[in-house]
Amino acid sequence: MNGEVEQMSRIVMCARKALHDNSEIDYLTEGYLLSIRFMFKPREKTIEKPVVCNSVGSWFQTCKKYDMEDIKLFVPTAVDDRYILGFSNTTKGSIVCFWEDGTVTFFSPIWEFDRKKEGWNVLYQEQIWKDAPKGKPVFINKTEEFKQVLSDIENLAIDIGFKNFADSFHKAYEALCDSSHLPDDWIPAYISDDVKGIYYAVMTADQFGGMSSWNDCPSCEAETRGLGKLYDELSDKLLEQIRYNRMYIVNESWI
Repeated sequence: MNGEVEQMSRIVMCARKALHDNSEIDYLTEGYLLSIRFMFKPREKTIEKPVVCNSVGSWFQTCKKYDMEDIKLFVPTAVDDRYILGFSNTTKGSIVCFWEDGTVTFFSPIWEFDRKKEGWNVLYQEQIWKDAPKGKPVFINKTEEFKQVLSDIENLAIDIGFKNFADSFHKAYEALCDSSHLPDDWIPAYISDDVKGIYYAVMTADQFGGMSSWNDCPSCEAETRGLGKLYDELSDKLLEQIRYNRMYIVNESWI
């Protein structure tokens, strides 16, 4: 479910901006949510019940109270099965928090759909990262690799007769080449100017999902035309670049 990755990205970017500006977090809750909760692990042995926050704002305040030093987004750049990306609870991503005492924890979401109320309930549960790597990960700009796979997969989309996907990949490519003409009203305020083009490219190129996505008919058509192997290779590379560049945008902004 792409909404899972987007929500975690927004939370982390808004939190990083708030830390940078020494301000309260400016986060607008998605309209499709019924509730969003964050469950902290107890900080003291005398506290038996975990602290639960019922909004992104109260979660961020609690993080500052507990002396959060930094926050980053972690999502896998490869998946075993791209065809499940349209389903909930398949992302395996986390919001990773670095604390002043050296502890590293992560919040992982569980999404549940309420059919009666027609909305989502999301619970983020904190866990300790026991074997966390020493030092914080650093993400570098890899737009040249991103541009290459976008160009290659655009050509493939044309070859198998899917102009609509080819157009999306081309728009993403153009945004990486020149970000001066992007629709500003489409890009959130928490996206810093230097990564607007990458953000637009990530959002535009992410055509993975369920029915009617790049995972659907294009896969069958590529196989029929003997291009199944190339389709899989380029799709894996595209997902890797989308996920990596998303983490670059989120984790290297507002330092």
